[in-house]
Formats: sequence, C-alpha cells, structure tokens
Amino acid sequence: MKLQHIFFGLFLAGALTACNADTYDVKDPLITTDRVTYAAEGSEAGSMLVMFNCNMPWHIVVSPANANSSVDDILVRPSSGEGSQSPIVVEVIYGANEDKKREAVITIMGTAAETAFRFSQPGQNDPTEVFGTLATPYAPAALVAEMMAGQVPTGDVYVRGIVSKVKEISTAYGNATFWLTDDGVHPDDDNAAFQVYRAKDYGLLNITNENILKEGDVVTVYGGVTVYNGVTPETQANKAQILAVNGLASALGSGTEEDPYTVGKAMEVIQATGETASPEVCVKGVISSIVEVSPSYGNATYYISDDGYQPDDKAAIVQVFRGKWFGGESFTAEDQIKVGDEVVVRGTLVNYKSNTPEVNQGNQLVLLNGTKPE
Repeated sequence: MKLQHIFFGLFLAGALTACNADTYDVKDPLITTDRVTYAAEGSEAGSMLVMFNCNMPWHIVVSPANANSSVDDILVRPSSGEGSQSPIVVEVIYGANEDKKREAVITIMGTAAETAFRFSQPGQNDPTEVFGTLATPYAPAALVAEMMAGQVPTGDVYVRGIVSKVKEISTAYGNATFWLTDDGVHPDDDNAAFQVYRAKDYGLLNITNENILKEGDVVTVYGGVTVYNGVTPETQANKAQILAVNGLASALGSGTEEDPYTVGKAMEVIQATGETASPEVCVKGVISSIVEVSPSYGNATYYISDDGYQPDDKAAIVQVFRGKWFGGESFTAEDQIKVGDEVVVRGTLVNYKSNTPEVNQGNQLVLLNGTKPE
C-alpha cells in the first residue's frame, strides 16, 4: 500500500473523532456525497478517502456494479457510525486487481435515507484503449505526436481539447479555423498544436453563429485528419464538424424520436421555459456521468451532454432525473446503462428550482446506443 495512505489513516482517525462528537437528532433525513464516482489510479492495492454528509445513524454496503466485478477485497473503514453535522470521512481500501477493470457500488444506508457512489479500478488484463472514438477521443498532444511520427489515422476520428487560439469564424463560408491543445495554452509554433481547419457545425452544417466558440472552451471535433505540407497536423478542410462546445452542440432537432433535440437545443428550451415544464419531447445525448441506478426504486438519474464531456458545473448540461427503462418499465440492474452510452430519452424539460436543467421525472428511454431491447 502506498506511503501516503499511512498519513491518510492518521488523518482519518482524527477526522472521525471530530465528526462523531457532534451527533444530533434527525429532523430532516439527509445523506449526500461530494462526488458520485471515485477511481483508483492503477491496478495495484491502495486506499482513498471519501467524504459524505449524514445526519442519522448509517452503515455502508459494498456490492459489485456488474457480474464481472469482484469486490471481496474492497473494504470501507469504518463501515458504520452515527450522524453528524460535520462531514464524515471513511477510507476505501482495495486490493490489487489482477483481472480486468472492475466497478463497485458503495451504498451509504441511513435509517431514513440512502445514497451511493461508484468506485472503479483498472485491471492488469485490461485491453488497450482505442483512441479516436467518442468514448476515448484523442487528446491534441497525443494526436499531433502520432501524426508527426507518420501515423496518421485513417477515417474519421474524435478529438477533444481546449481552444488555445482562434483564427477565423466565418458565417460567410460557414466554417471555423482554430487550434486545440491539452491545457488551452498556445505554443509559440502553431504547428505544435492541433489545427481544426475550416470545420463545419454539428452535422456538417454551415456555421451561422460567429460566437460558436472562444479561447478556453472545451471542444470536441469529429472528422478526417491530415498533415498539410508535411508540417501542419489538421482536420481536412470542410470535412470535420464541431460536435460540441463545453458539452453542448448547436440547438438542433425538432424533438421527435426521428429528429430528437440535441442537448444544446434542450438547454435552449429549458432556459426559455424556466420552471414551467415543456411539452413532451425527445432528447439525444451521451451519458457523461451517473448519479444513481436504483433497481429498488426502478429508476436512474444521470447526466447527458452532446459528446459525453462532463463539465465541472453540472448545471451546464442536462440531468435525466429518475428516468425509467424502455416503455416506462423499471430498471432492474445497475449495469443497464453506463457512461459513454448514447441515449434518446422522452420526457418534459424543466429548470428545477431555477438551477437544475433536467428531463423531468417520468421520462423513459427510447433508444440506447441506437437500438431498442427485444
């Protein structure tokens, strides 16, 4: 186990003593976590600290997120305790994972409420990731390095980075030219960054908004790439599209199953209607994070963006709140959906309490990765 975990243990002991010293009677049951997912850095054994708030007696249950995950060596210490006004800290201790990536659902169960978060750990036998897909888009630096080494990807690829410099956004020609880097810092040599050259809007439509993007935005582009004149790594002119900016595509779609809203369009409608629910519509997006899939309640709460990007500000994209499975049926297993899945959901849109854009409770899946179950 890493040396830092010794210090974690010392901190943990003090934190738990402080947290349990000020328990109080429960009036409004509350359990919240500061994050919904935690990930180990590698396959070796280790531990990490998790913080949550709970104002009632609690205990923790560790269960596998899917049939392929072994969780026998994933422990939480302490595994139970009293409620507190202060944040409660526990330590998740995990063994070495000699198989493939595993995921566990760690549920904090109180006397009157419960919540859960996911823990994942890479495995020693994990397959090599294929970059350039929507699930694992190229980082600009890695793509530039490959291309300049003569390994230019064939076919269309996904690239996600931060806009470091904008050359031109032309509504006259319907395209934009800009550069992407991993950190948004533009190098002295333009060719050291990845140039998005004369890219079109979502769906290869002409760009009509000259403010479609700016420096510092997180952008995902999709299309063919080339090395122009042997020195400039870039997208092929007018053959790449801006899939999303900060997780949102342009406002497109009519809201039907055949022509669903983009998440960007859903956000536009939500901003216009506010706390008043819209008529029922269909929205297409990619699951960027999962709050909870609850077989006991038969629903799932998760976030969607147009490219799978999860911004730090979750109010910047759409939450699918307590959604149902196909046909309004209940979710029966926690692994029925996962981050990276492309979904089409049907429901009403609302800005809950003016701070949470969401597909309202009562929504249901229409398509999952382009298909419906038998």
